[in-house]
Amino acid sequence: MTKRLTDIEIATRIVPTMLRWPPAEIAKTITWDRLRDAVDQLRGLIRTVDDGCVAAEQDTDLNPDGIARRRQTLGRQAISELANWPPLQATERAVTENIEYLEKRMVDLPQAATSVADVMMAQEVRAHVKQQKSPIDFVLKSLADPRVIGVVLNAAPYLSGLSDAAWNVVRERARAALHPEQQQMQQHLTKALDDLRKGVEAARRMVLERCDLRLDANGVARGIREPLPGGARAATKTAA
Repeated sequence: MTKRLTDIEIATRIVPTMLRWPPAEIAKTITWDRLRDAVDQLRGLIRTVDDGCVAAEQDTDLNPDGIARRRQTLGRQAISELANWPPLQATERAVTENIEYLEKRMVDLPQAATSVADVMMAQEVRAHVKQQKSPIDFVLKSLADPRVIGVVLNAAPYLSGLSDAAWNVVRERARAALHPEQQQMQQHLTKALDDLRKGVEAARRMVLERCDLRLDANGVARGIREPLPGGARAATKTAA
């Protein structure tokens, strides 16, 4: 008997982490709409493939070989579509632009000293930081003090005893402290896009399984009973 994939099965395998994304009433931007729509389209693609397979399996005019060929044709079409899936490409662009927009808004870090007295004080503060056993630990514990953060970030890292990498850590932590909402949204967007990319891979695996296909070493979808180029030595990409 033909077993149709349920909506729950599809949702469980295709971006199940979507349930942990910010709710629509909070994340109302076009970018988040694109992310959610892309997931819906991805799940819809699997539903379309499964419906086509079910129709073939219930077609009394087809023998077992004909059913297998019909499923494989459906699978190859879907695999080809997923190779350069337009909704993913459009969503990647939207997420990148949204993250860049948030980045531009996170600019109001403490400014550099301008008066002679402030410049001299800044030098003393950096010298004090540099003398610490762990300058970066001292600075990170002082994120709430703009006097420390300002003089460290508005000068070369080595003046405060920091490496370039440590200075970048301080900068990012300071930005997160000053812009927690924007920083968190950037993280949410990055994670959601990663979820979607993994969803495309999961969809590819589901198509291969449902249509009795496997990918050869060149990424060509072949029937699971079809000999692979090069015989037993040919490397295969499995659906696992």
